[in-house]
Amino acid sequence: MQKSRIFFNRDYATGGIFSPSSTLSRFKIFIAPNHSEASANNNQTNIKTTLESALSLFDEMLRIRPQPSVVRFTQLLGEIAKMKRYSSAISLYKEMGLRGIPTNDYTLNIVIHCFCRLNQMNYSLSVLGKFAKSGYEPDSVTLTSLMNGFLIEGKVDEAAECYRKMTSGGCKPDIITCGVLLNGFCKLGKTTAAVEFLRSMEKDRNCKPNKVAYSTVIDGLCKDGLVADALNLYSEMRGKGVVPDVVTYNSLIHGACMFGKRNEVIRLFNEMIGRKITPDVRTFNVLVDVLCKEGMVGNARCVMGIMVQRGIKPDVATYNLLMEGYSLQRQEFGKRMETIHIVALLMQ
Repeated sequence: MQKSRIFFNRDYATGGIFSPSSTLSRFKIFIAPNHSEASANNNQTNIKTTLESALSLFDEMLRIRPQPSVVRFTQLLGEIAKMKRYSSAISLYKEMGLRGIPTNDYTLNIVIHCFCRLNQMNYSLSVLGKFAKSGYEPDSVTLTSLMNGFLIEGKVDEAAECYRKMTSGGCKPDIITCGVLLNGFCKLGKTTAAVEFLRSMEKDRNCKPNKVAYSTVIDGLCKDGLVADALNLYSEMRGKGVVPDVVTYNSLIHGACMFGKRNEVIRLFNEMIGRKITPDVRTFNVLVDVLCKEGMVGNARCVMGIMVQRGIKPDVATYNLLMEGYSLQRQEFGKRMETIHIVALLMQ
């Protein structure tokens, strides 16, 4: 760790850099809601400045007496992790260990999350071992982080095995944990496993699938060309009282469009409007795509007009689809003219 960050800063000369009260004030300012807005800013200079402030505050917390509690250190690590500065968070965690500062289960969860995001699963699993040594029980946050780590590396089988081992050991997953595994199955084309897992969720009182879970599997089925199965699952979902949203309809409409089911696309769109679910840019893009492929470019332009009227701005994909429609129209016109020319030659 760079020693220069620990040097005296004259901004704190009057209150004393090692004053517990001044440090606590800085800590509260740093953790305040306006900080989250700054850290979310895309400006790299602002992010760097905020990180430097966090590191400076960490050094100050190490020097003051009495030393802040593990809760304060853990909150600071969490803020740095939110900035996606995972290596920095891990470095500070190691520094805490060298200084003999205790950690708790929240600290360990943050460190596991950071190692997972850095594709360092071996280290994540070694930190998991510290849970048992410290007398802590891994929770749904621990499990979610580990599964995300495996899935980032494309290891869906390992993620599923991690889920099986930890839940059989007493760890209780939540809907977010289950959603991560469902998403992993679907992204890697393992829709059969996704459906099976969804069925197991339906039997679990503590982890009943919601519209996000159903929509994830519906989307996976549609992308695999199993539109009929997706529609059946959609019907089951509604039968269980789970209300679909724009994401659900987008998946179904896109799936029907990909396999030329124009009537199904129109039916689903009308049903969506009838349920007062507002279409988004993806919904309209699918309609533009369908109309252009059917040679109805004029109607596709009308759809774009409706988009604008509804306050939805067409994106690059919208314009690309429309240009492709015009291109197909010109090609079709060229073929017709060529046919007319050949017939005229034969009649001479």
